Amino acid sequence: MGKGIGTMTAILGTYMTFKMWAEFNEALGTVFGASWAIIISTLVFLIYQSNKNDKMYEATFGKSSPEQAAKLKQLEDENTPPFVFVAGLYVFILVVFEILLATL
Repeated sequence: MGKGIGTMTAILGTYMTFKMWAEFNEALGTVFGASWAIIISTLVFLIYQSNKNDKMYEATFGKSSPEQAAKLKQLEDENTPPFVFVAGLYVFILVVFEILLATL
């Protein structure tokens, strides 16, 4: 994947994570109170991060051979994703997400 698209994906993922985390904390605070909301959200985050780390380790475990890395690099070079289309799609996702949050 190109560096530009990878960067945009990382920024979009970070933005969506922070927005959803804020909504999650607000909902927990309403139901359980502020102190329990912090405890529950911390536990949920730790479980999520542990599962994410396990999946990332499993995904990268078999990619250690140089031949596989060279083939993967060649496939990425041959099939470059359209930057403008992906950027437009990400902007569309942000606009729709903000509209949906504003209506709640």
